[in-house]
Amino acid sequence: MRLRSERTVALGFLLVALGAATAAAQPVEPVTALTAKAPANDDGRHIAVSFTRPAANRDPEAGVATVIVRRADDGKTPPPAPPALGPASALAARSELGDWTVAALLEGGEVSLTDEVSPSGRYVYAAFEVRRDGDGKLLAVSPPVVSSAVAPRASFFHTTRVGILGIVLLISGLIAWYIPRARRSPKDVYIRRMPGVDAIEDAVGRSTEMGRPVLYVTGLEEIQDIQTLASLLILGHVAELTANYDTEIKVANYYPMTMVVAEEIVRQGYANAGRMDAHRPENVMFITAEQFAFAAGVNGLILRDRPATNIYFGKFFGESLLLAETGFLTGAVQIAGTAELAQLPFFVAACDYCLIGEEMYATSAYLSREPTLLANLKAGDGFKLAAMAFVFIGAVLATASVYQLGPAVFP
Repeated sequence: MRLRSERTVALGFLLVALGAATAAAQPVEPVTALTAKAPANDDGRHIAVSFTRPAANRDPEAGVATVIVRRADDGKTPPPAPPALGPASALAARSELGDWTVAALLEGGEVSLTDEVSPSGRYVYAAFEVRRDGDGKLLAVSPPVVSSAVAPRASFFHTTRVGILGIVLLISGLIAWYIPRARRSPKDVYIRRMPGVDAIEDAVGRSTEMGRPVLYVTGLEEIQDIQTLASLLILGHVAELTANYDTEIKVANYYPMTMVVAEEIVRQGYANAGRMDAHRPENVMFITAEQFAFAAGVNGLILRDRPATNIYFGKFFGESLLLAETGFLTGAVQIAGTAELAQLPFFVAACDYCLIGEEMYATSAYLSREPTLLANLKAGDGFKLAAMAFVFIGAVLATASVYQLGPAVFP
């Protein structure tokens, strides 16, 4: 009885092995409709490859994958030789298969590929269907299917970025509209009054009456940061005021390059006031490029010199409250401005006046009335109104299920 059972088990294993060998020996059908073309809205560095897989190869249990190979077209490109059966770990992307390069090994039912290529030249693609076992060995390979030669092509116009083009044209048109008006009559261009900027002159006057200096901090970012640039523009106005009032100004800088530019701006401010003899270059200081060491250095400057006015314009981080609180303890008038949302609450709590966000960027136009700056400021306001109208109209249309405006303009 035991011998008969063992024979039955052995016969079962033999049938299973015979079935697996039969399945492995079955040929693999090739792909059909293999096409290669330059995709739309491309930068000229990609080829889109697509094909159709036979129904028998789509079953996940069949263990069939697609190998896509590529070769530069020389006008007489021969079909690729099929990969050898057996261990096939070399069929990874970018590996070589004779004169052809493996572009991809597609599994899981994928029937398309976007291949990155050199922008020059023409390319031919071929596809194999391969059956593998659980260890990754190749059991069968279909005949290759070869595409026609194709070259990558850069699109002249990116159709999915029409909305971006509209924004550029709108802002450009607004600037072109406002520049002539600002040149004809700069004082008639309305800019909302900003108390923080108006208070600068009063604060400098207070420093003059008390015989104490003005401290100006340009922030903690490099010269190319937009907030640092805005701070340096305001510094020129403050330097001219201190020169007119014969008040000492001290400028604390976080980066050496910022110090160099700030020194030149202060020099120009004194020149504009006709007081070049009163300019003291040593008052424009480089403290250090370490965050809290810089905060400690500025705090020491505040406690030693007791400036009557502290002005903080630029990009600030965790040291904002350290600076503002020290200035508050000395009784100074403090004016701050930054676009860092996380630091604004500290400046609002510890300073007398605060410029919030883009108010700091508008200050240069507010102070100078320079036509180009005014036109840029008014163009920004016009774009914001257009954006608000776009959001409102899009929300109404989407709520009424009439039209999806947002996805249509910005797909």
